[in-house]
Amino acid sequence: MIHDEYLLPYTGHTRDLYSYYLDRYLDWCALQAYEPLTVTRADVERYVHHLHIELGLRPSTVATALTPVRGFYRFGYHEGAMDRDPAVHARRPRYYYRPSDTLGLERSQLTAFLAAGASMGGRYYAAAFLLGCMALRASEACSLVVGDYQETVRGHRVLAFTGKAGLPAQMPLPVPVLRALDAAVGERTDGHILLRLDGLPLGRSGLNTIVATIGRRAGIEHRISPHMLRHSAITNALEAGASLRKVMDLARHSEPRTTMRYDRNRTQLDDHAVHALVSFIVPVGAEDTETASSRGAASPG
Repeated sequence: MIHDEYLLPYTGHTRDLYSYYLDRYLDWCALQAYEPLTVTRADVERYVHHLHIELGLRPSTVATALTPVRGFYRFGYHEGAMDRDPAVHARRPRYYYRPSDTLGLERSQLTAFLAAGASMGGRYYAAAFLLGCMALRASEACSLVVGDYQETVRGHRVLAFTGKAGLPAQMPLPVPVLRALDAAVGERTDGHILLRLDGLPLGRSGLNTIVATIGRRAGIEHRISPHMLRHSAITNALEAGASLRKVMDLARHSEPRTTMRYDRNRTQLDDHAVHALVSFIVPVGAEDTETASSRGAASPG
């Protein structure tokens, strides 16, 4: 069936999400007595109307729900299951990404966080450095096993693991990170690097708790998450002067614009063009004169 063949390349959370939304669309087609492989563009737009107007879903949610539907029809068209793609030109509600205000931890805060993790030792030590220095995702950090960091490549100890979408990743291990991993592993030769107190592999919920505990020990007032630490690692790498291409490698982003979003969030207020414009067109001292004039006008005659 085209449905199963389309989903075949996807795994994990992505497959679950795509399968859910595609099944939801196919169920809607069945209720409308539509044959999915013969629907028209207008039929797809009726589904969009159903999601956006009848169910009241946000435009961004509608776009997410339509992603596997559009992919399904694109796949079916190229495989010859239909003579046209009914979703390719279907209109969707417009939406815009609001710029994120998240900047992550500043250099001094990240340094304090790492120091706090090191002082707590064991899994706290390793979790702090895996997230704050290696920019790992929570799922990646929890999946690491002892064998993932035993290999040496061209004189570098490396961390080799499976990243997002099942893609293999390999990163060099700086000495401070290597020490953190050794502190968590001890004399063990196998098993997961991050463990719960009962010896079972640490899950994402447990990692969230560890990160929050380290944050409190470091004196950081707001709550910290694993994703914020990944964000912090990326922005601090940019702040340290690493090139965009090198930071892309650190973050394992496939698109430069994804990494550039972090850079834009970091500097969008400091180097905004409005500063250059005002400096160029407003005479030096003009704002002081204006302030003095407004005070004089407000003073009683």
